[in-house]
Amino acid sequence: MTTTVPNGCRHCGIAERPHARQWTEEAGWHSWTQPTTGQIKDRMRARRLARTERIRHSGPDTKFCVLCLSGEHQRTDATDDEE
Repeated sequence: MTTTVPNGCRHCGIAERPHARQWTEEAGWHSWTQPTTGQIKDRMRARRLARTERIRHSGPDTKFCVLCLSGEHQRTDATDDEE
């Protein structure tokens, strides 16, 4: 799952620099618009949640992690029995 950048457009979530003009059903053609404070907070929470779900530090005895290329993180598909 990809999360939107916290300061992405209010309507589509695309970052300001690569935005240009975009189309959405709700806003139609639009330029980058400052997101609301609530949107920024929600996006930061979603990004943090995705990060903690993706990588959980558990020490050097775990299986090889393809995300960080080391053995210091658990796989995200590990069950409670494997932990």
